Amino acid sequence: MAVRTDSYAPAGRVHPVTALAPLVAGASAGAGAIHLAMVPQHSEELIDALGFAAAGWFQLAFAVLALTRRPPRVAVVLAITVNAALIALWAWSRTAGLPVGAHEGIAEPVGAIDLVAVALQAVVIVASCAWLALPDRQLLPSPVSVVAGIAAVALASVVIVSPDSASHGAAGHSHGTGALASGGDGHDHGSGAAADPASHAAEMALVEQQRCDWEFNPVSYYEEARVLGIDTTAGGAMSADHHGDSGSGVVASVVPDRLSGRGSYQLDKLVSLTSQANSEVAAGRLVAELARSSDAEYAAWLDWLVATGQVGHAHDSHASAAPDDTGGHGGHVGPHTWKALVDPADCEALAAEIELARETALKYPTAADATAAGWFRVTPYLPGIAAHYMNFGYVDDRFEIDKPEMILYDGNGPDARVVGLSYYITLPGSAEPTQGFTGDNDHYHRHIGLCVGAGGVIGDSTTTPEECAAMGGVKQDGSAGWMSHAWVVPGCESPWGLFSGANPILDDALARESGKNDGGCVASSVRDRYDLSPGRAPQASGVDASGVASGR
Repeated sequence: MAVRTDSYAPAGRVHPVTALAPLVAGASAGAGAIHLAMVPQHSEELIDALGFAAAGWFQLAFAVLALTRRPPRVAVVLAITVNAALIALWAWSRTAGLPVGAHEGIAEPVGAIDLVAVALQAVVIVASCAWLALPDRQLLPSPVSVVAGIAAVALASVVIVSPDSASHGAAGHSHGTGALASGGDGHDHGSGAAADPASHAAEMALVEQQRCDWEFNPVSYYEEARVLGIDTTAGGAMSADHHGDSGSGVVASVVPDRLSGRGSYQLDKLVSLTSQANSEVAAGRLVAELARSSDAEYAAWLDWLVATGQVGHAHDSHASAAPDDTGGHGGHVGPHTWKALVDPADCEALAAEIELARETALKYPTAADATAAGWFRVTPYLPGIAAHYMNFGYVDDRFEIDKPEMILYDGNGPDARVVGLSYYITLPGSAEPTQGFTGDNDHYHRHIGLCVGAGGVIGDSTTTPEECAAMGGVKQDGSAGWMSHAWVVPGCESPWGLFSGANPILDDALARESGKNDGGCVASSVRDRYDLSPGRAPQASGVDASGVASGR
């Protein structure tokens, strides 16, 4: 009598399906449980969450079907197809990156929980093929199959509750709210943060593995940012986790004391100026004094910033104004935060935009060239931000890379050399503009209450109306004017970041030698203090495991 292939076997015979059912059911249930466990960690992207949920419920349903009755042939074929497709999708996501979902185009790292799920799915495929190919032969004794099935479920349970499961969610699937990876040319300043230090570390490691934007900032930027504990991966979104509740960087008790507790006269000057740097002129004085300090005193100042919680704060979202946007150079002096780009297309786009900005700046190598083309000096040279020449015909509510509203020069005379660009957008209200370069790093700031006279700015934002009037000027509101710097001129790259509010290379010595050299900030007295070569991954940049720049 022929053996039936669509129901139970005749009495007295052990049907191969009956023997293999516990193994197949256990493997399918284990894989399904893993996929369902991953749904909450993928909830930020609907297509990801639905995909994991659909896979999980299908595998659990097939497990039940395998235990209750012999599955119809079509169900076995479908199970083989679905599990093979899931393995293929997993391999795709770990090599080239899937074309959709939260990690579009990003190759994710392989984790233990991934490998277990793939192994269980492979077991389902092999055993199901045996059902179809050898319907009349008992392949495994039922006790072995039962033990193997239970082991499969147990293994899945272990990896679901393992640390790898938690880090898998954090490292690979939090970009939606954690704002770790910047995509397109939008400017979402992200406010999320990883839930704990372990997940933060995993997420940071993933992004640093995938990022393609190291070269946009110089080596010194990354070195100094690490010393200060400034987030150069998530744009400040990870500050709370990385730096503790205060977001202030390294815990003060472990900050090295480079002056052995003795302090110094010069450090006290820097400390005093930092505490007063709440205006454009005061911040300029601080930059000038930093240039007069020795490397050891400069390093001690960095340590003081960390110990006193002066650094490491995040930008708020665009729903509110940029932080401290009237304080000096649009926020705290020092390296700004940076939000990593992990999509090669975004990196290529930003590289092209920076090249266009650089070419635009170099079209006007001297202040005389800018004046002849329609720019007029509106501020005198100030350490950290240079002299601003403005083209009022370009001032509007639009960002155009090749039409910078301001060009920055290293002095006040016609022979002054170009050092950078500044874009100026008019936008009423307190929300920061979203227009700008690809990525989310060119933050805007405002200068509210400047004293303006016939020749441009004659007093900073702390000038009183009476003082301004006595100088023959008028206090300007300025709340609708948003400015963003771009340090794109070769040799004048900012150690504090491509779009930093101030550039420490722009010191008094640079202005004194203005027009006496070929430009490129060669006259700066502190240019050699910084490594201005393009940034590179930490393992190649001389940064040790503790995150402190070697040789500092």
